[in-house]
Amino acid sequence: MIDGKRAQAAGSAAVFVAIIAALLVAFIILVNPQQRAELLGEPSGSSLGSSVLPSGSLVKSLLKATPGRIDYLAQTEIEHALPISTIQTKAETKVLAQKNLAYAKNALFSEKGDQFMFSIPDVVNTENVVLGFSVKSMVGTLIISLNGEEVLRAAEGEKVKPVMLPHNLLQATNILTIAVSSPGAAFWRTNEVNLENLQIVADVTTLDAQTSKNVLLISDVEKKNMEKVVLKFSPQCILDKVGKLSIVLNDREIYNAVPDCDVGLVKLELSPDALHTGENEIVFSTQKGIYVLSSIAVVSKLREIDFPTYYFDLAEEDYQKVVAGSLKLRLAMSFVDVMASKMGDIYFNAHKISFDTKDVVFSVDANDFVVQGSNAIKINPRKSVEIRELRADLIK
Repeated sequence: MIDGKRAQAAGSAAVFVAIIAALLVAFIILVNPQQRAELLGEPSGSSLGSSVLPSGSLVKSLLKATPGRIDYLAQTEIEHALPISTIQTKAETKVLAQKNLAYAKNALFSEKGDQFMFSIPDVVNTENVVLGFSVKSMVGTLIISLNGEEVLRAAEGEKVKPVMLPHNLLQATNILTIAVSSPGAAFWRTNEVNLENLQIVADVTTLDAQTSKNVLLISDVEKKNMEKVVLKFSPQCILDKVGKLSIVLNDREIYNAVPDCDVGLVKLELSPDALHTGENEIVFSTQKGIYVLSSIAVVSKLREIDFPTYYFDLAEEDYQKVVAGSLKLRLAMSFVDVMASKMGDIYFNAHKISFDTKDVVFSVDANDFVVQGSNAIKINPRKSVEIRELRADLIK
């Protein structure tokens, strides 16, 4: 019985110790880096390149700035290549409507006509609309009207040719009226006409491939530093068989002309305002013929980034203390991004101090580079960074 109680007490003690150990580990993980280093006995000095904020008491703050985002560009020109585009319009002869027979008569006490209805889905791109038919028999004068306007009057015995229908009379829905003239004084006679194999034929231009759309992406860094933009392309076409080439960028037409065919690159200089951050749409189209556009690219020429420079003054008395070693000049940057790698160079009075860290704070003692009076700090990142705060402090 006593052994059982001892075993139970030992088990409870082990659980208690495990809980205390877990709490200590959690505390060490969650505490800030400087305090953790002190608890674990790790070095926390201000060696060059240290990314942990060192210990020491603040004597004087010489500089406190908020640089914010500092962009980095590895090149001075960015080319957005677009795929080869073929744009074309194609005219085909199509039968729009057919009617086997049409009959009309006109007598003293009776008159009868006939109608032939047909539709044109795209009037603008439909040309050379022709009515063809065969005359089986005709007594009197044949009269054909389109949408109420007469388009043919053919006398008996006259050879009737296919009728070209005027484009200005054409509508989406059309009515052809077939009639025959009155017998007039020969009131005993019946005029009549029999037509067969009526057919409406037209040249229809299909526009399925007349447009080519492309999307290019512009980053925020590129847009902010854009100085000049050039659109270039190489057109292949037959000069006398094509219409104007239209180029529309973000719903704004930037080109509308017939380019010199097969002469190499055409270059168009654009305003940087024509592009915006994110998606940009560029549309090529033509109303006639075939264009093959190759070597299409939008080239952004970027201005050189002027990295920010920060200044602070160091009085003679403080300078002498730094030289003597009784004070330390400490530079520190705190970043917004906690996990990402931050890389670059700090130029302190023209001396380069490199940094490459994933920590939220980078600090360095720069006693060897300090000067009396005005001091300058310039930050040149090797990738875009967001710096929450930049400090220059005297530490004891």
